[in-house]
Amino acid sequence: MRAGRSPGRPINLLLKDTILTAIATVLTEEGYQGLTIGKVAKAAGVSTATVYRRWPTKQAMFFDAIRQWKTSLTPDVDTGSFLGDVDQLVEARIRFLATPLGRTYGTLLGEAVHNPEFGTVLREVSIEPARLEMRRFLERARQRGEDGFCYPAETVLDMLLSTIHFRAMDTLWNCPLETEANIRDIKGLVRCMIGTRQ
Repeated sequence: MRAGRSPGRPINLLLKDTILTAIATVLTEEGYQGLTIGKVAKAAGVSTATVYRRWPTKQAMFFDAIRQWKTSLTPDVDTGSFLGDVDQLVEARIRFLATPLGRTYGTLLGEAVHNPEFGTVLREVSIEPARLEMRRFLERARQRGEDGFCYPAETVLDMLLSTIHFRAMDTLWNCPLETEANIRDIKGLVRCMIGTRQ
């Protein structure tokens, strides 16, 4: 006997990925203000009805798209040393913010000032994963008998991320983000905060 299919057309997951890619493309080219369901549908090569079947509003579509940033901003890292882990966390974030998509991050912070839901999603995507990852780094460091930071880890992480994002705001004025110089500077700052040089 053949199993009956549930009513309604099934969601094509591959198509959803195509649309999410199109959202990133439109966001990069047009910014959030220029992001529309019509433009996304055109970039994805689908109808607007296809997009609306997955997201009822532009905001819902956008939030789903930026949740995809989480692994780029905070990848799963385990280098075998505390210093190496923090270095990789710092480098991944700086390199993402230097991409065309990452350059839109500053404008999203501006939107978050006026829309609390933006702030909630950005916290979910950007801040909380980094804090969780830092806790993992510290726990592994303790198990290996390595020293951590001279200051509370969350304070240090806030300092590192605020410096990274403050510098990334230069892209709002079309100034290039000096990727390698920023990676070198922030890694140097990390070493100043490690309890014992490694």
